[in-house]
Amino acid sequence: MVVSLFTNTKKGTLRMYITLVITVILAVSLIFSGIFFYKRTAKILIENQKQQVMKELSQVNQNITDQVNNLDYVNSLFVSNTIVREAIEPSVDNSRNRLDIEKQMSFLLINTYMWEQNYINGVCIFLNPSEYYTATSGPGTVNIKANQKILESTSTSNPYLTIKMQESTPSVLYFVRNIFSSYTGEYVATIIINVNKNTLIDFYKAGIDREWFIYLYNEEINLITESHDLPCADEISEKLGTLNKETYLDEIDAGGQSYLTAAEKLPNLDLTSVVAVPKNQVLEKLNDTLRTYILVLAVIVMLVLCISIILSRAVTRPIGNMIFQINKIAEGKKDRLPSLEMYSEFNKLAEAFNHMLDKLDTYYKDNLEKQLLLKNAEIKALQSQMDPHFMFNTLNTIAWKAQMTNNPEIYQMVISLGELLKANVISKDFTYVDLEDELRYVKFYTYLQKMRFEDKISVEIQADDSLLHYKVPCFCIQPLVENSIVHGLEPKKGMGKLAVNVIKHQDCMEILVADNGIGFETIPHICDIRPSSEESHTHIGLRNLDRRLYLLFGEMAHLKITSTLNVCTTISFKLPLITEGTHYDISPADRG
Repeated sequence: MVVSLFTNTKKGTLRMYITLVITVILAVSLIFSGIFFYKRTAKILIENQKQQVMKELSQVNQNITDQVNNLDYVNSLFVSNTIVREAIEPSVDNSRNRLDIEKQMSFLLINTYMWEQNYINGVCIFLNPSEYYTATSGPGTVNIKANQKILESTSTSNPYLTIKMQESTPSVLYFVRNIFSSYTGEYVATIIINVNKNTLIDFYKAGIDREWFIYLYNEEINLITESHDLPCADEISEKLGTLNKETYLDEIDAGGQSYLTAAEKLPNLDLTSVVAVPKNQVLEKLNDTLRTYILVLAVIVMLVLCISIILSRAVTRPIGNMIFQINKIAEGKKDRLPSLEMYSEFNKLAEAFNHMLDKLDTYYKDNLEKQLLLKNAEIKALQSQMDPHFMFNTLNTIAWKAQMTNNPEIYQMVISLGELLKANVISKDFTYVDLEDELRYVKFYTYLQKMRFEDKISVEIQADDSLLHYKVPCFCIQPLVENSIVHGLEPKKGMGKLAVNVIKHQDCMEILVADNGIGFETIPHICDIRPSSEESHTHIGLRNLDRRLYLLFGEMAHLKITSTLNVCTTISFKLPLITEGTHYDISPADRG
């Protein structure tokens, strides 16, 4: 059969298997290491980029705060000027004409930092919609109508600087602040600074990658750096909702891609600033590295494939030679394997094979003789078997003789012994018996022991009547009773008591065997009990019963021992309620 297997197997199968295993193991290892490296690196890059976005947001917010402070400084510069102040205070007698006031405003504006940087297009001070003063960087740089609309939308009670936009002038931001009288505290004018939006945004995005974008928004304005779509920003602002003062940092899907987004609501401006970067920009270089890794992986797999083919040929060549020699032996052309010098393992295998061949003839010659001896042994074993019926008939005869001679004790002892022997024979054919029968066997056994000890032992058996016809494993109580008598009561001085109780629970019965014998100095673990060559009586019966109950019913049926030295020892176990025809299956959990 072995030779046939070798000859029918396709040549090169083992070689192909070795090659495939080496290649697959290496390829899988490289692939999983690549996936792990990619995911781990991507996570680190994204976390680092999130920190970078937070830094950029902090810088942008600082720039915005600085610019707002500069604009507030312009407001203060105008309001604190005597000429301008006299023009807007209603309680001051103003004899200056409009031209002098606007010249003074222009002089103040020209000397500011923001004017030099071309941030400011002009300034308008409105006493009311029709009465105003202006200072501009040139003709047409300030749209008075747009400023008047801004004035109309501004509450005169708001003391804070607000930022507004007008649809007719999308390139201008309007920084608006109300002016209140230093005498009465009442509203007297509104100053509107017209700022070049593009110049301001360019200042904010200086030093930031072109793929990044800065977005400023509130209920009235939407500012975004150039080269980015406003709908994308609108979608981000919609998902951000209304921010509190805490900073937001997370990924947001907008415009068909994912952005790492940081946002914060600026205090006193009712303005939310957002810095966002496309997530794919973060992973772009990593993807390039991954493509290079895949190319290198392919090259490595090809090299390993070639090397594994060479190695597999080196390993399988002696095997092929051995198969060839075995086929020669099968054909009768050789009687031994030659030495295989390439590898010591194969040489040892050849020696073992030759040794096996030497013994085959001896085994073959001895086989017939052994078979004859085995048949003779079986015949003798059959001849030595005693018919159980003969034993029962003999015991019945002895019982009849005892009854005829008026010896009831011997009669009852023989009957009890016969019933126990009969139960022992029946137990080989039946796994379960009624609880009533099992208790009857216990009564027979305890009767014989009481006769042996001349009533030194008293026995009490109690069982719930509703349990008598439930099935229990055959001889599951008698070994416990025997253990109690032999190990507990027999060594005890004085009267011994033995109690067997069967208690019904909701879904099981509990069997308890208690005695007032000598007990255990140390309660043994059932599974650790082993046969003893020094003692004729051991607790090995407990271990065998515990193992049998566990195999039948699982963890619930393990024996439990409680003992107080020289006072009381109790052994108990639980069984499921099984009736005739019931099949009990043990779940994996019950098996432990």
